[in-house]
Amino acid sequence: MSPPYRLFGVECSYYAAKIRACLAYKRLPFIEVQASRRVYAEEILPRVGWPVVPVLITPDGETVQDTSDMVDLVEARHPEPPALPTGGVARVLSYLLEFLGDEWIKLPAMHYRWNHNYDFIVAEFGRNNDPEASPAEQWRVGEKIAPRFRDWLVPLGVVPASEATVEQDYLALLDLLDTHFAAHPYLLGGAPTLGDFAFFGPLYAHLERDPNSGAIMHARAPRVADWIARLRAGAEDAVPGAALQAPPDSLWPVLRLLCRDFVPMVVAETRSLQSWLATQPVGEELPRHAGQHRVRLGRDTPREVEVERALFPYDLFMLQRVQDAFQALPSDEARAARDALAGCGAEALLDLHLAARVTRRDFRLVRA
Repeated sequence: MSPPYRLFGVECSYYAAKIRACLAYKRLPFIEVQASRRVYAEEILPRVGWPVVPVLITPDGETVQDTSDMVDLVEARHPEPPALPTGGVARVLSYLLEFLGDEWIKLPAMHYRWNHNYDFIVAEFGRNNDPEASPAEQWRVGEKIAPRFRDWLVPLGVVPASEATVEQDYLALLDLLDTHFAAHPYLLGGAPTLGDFAFFGPLYAHLERDPNSGAIMHARAPRVADWIARLRAGAEDAVPGAALQAPPDSLWPVLRLLCRDFVPMVVAETRSLQSWLATQPVGEELPRHAGQHRVRLGRDTPREVEVERALFPYDLFMLQRVQDAFQALPSDEARAARDALAGCGAEALLDLHLAARVTRRDFRLVRA
């Protein structure tokens, strides 16, 4: 019997939750190793070269750092039950849902964690980093680590002027998801797919598990909390392969809400990043941020606000996944996929020209 996968992570990690849900659904044996200070020093830094979780070690010793790469790897090696639907429309939508879950639901996830659950997460960070230390020492360590993560709020555009907008959109998202889960157990029907795993990251690891936001979710959207519980248990109620070929009717409002601000932001960001990327040498490691731009949140609502947001080169990597899935489709499925994205306001993502692409090399994002 081959050794199991090993997952270096912590329970409060957004992205560890994503890959953990995928591994559990696929019934893949894995050992999760809490990423303490010692584990960083002895395992993560020697393998990856920089401090990050999650990190996945395959049974043959291969190291994988990015969760999209992790899902791709386990899907290729363990195709049953599938993490991606077979139909072209649903497949493209799965990559769109991954993009939204990984990079856009991050706004409320980070806002609620750092503006409403600060004491909880500082203590959690201290326990994760130094599990054998006293509570007082853990708190000291947690307070030392916390600013590095709290400082992500401003680049995301989560500032005092936008906090009410972020909260109202999140509450609307909870309401729409709760309605959807009344009719369907998972985002695309009877089985979880990539989109479920990506949504699970923020909705579980930050928003349900952290106490103040968790109380909001359980009171306002109990079916979302139930979806989280079922995914945590490995989605034992799922019917593998039962994802629908087109979004269920109840998912459209979810997609439209999320795409309302996200798509115009990505369009503007991509154009700026393409101009900047053209000046970068091939193979050059890219920074986390590459300047700033103005974005609008809460479009066409009384709470609309304009804020500064960083330009994130990694968004190009996620956009490429959507476009590559679309471009691989035969013409009839491509037309149906275009119609589906048009129906939720995301068609513009398919038409963005990526003259310069990005890729991942040695666990870092570089110009392709």
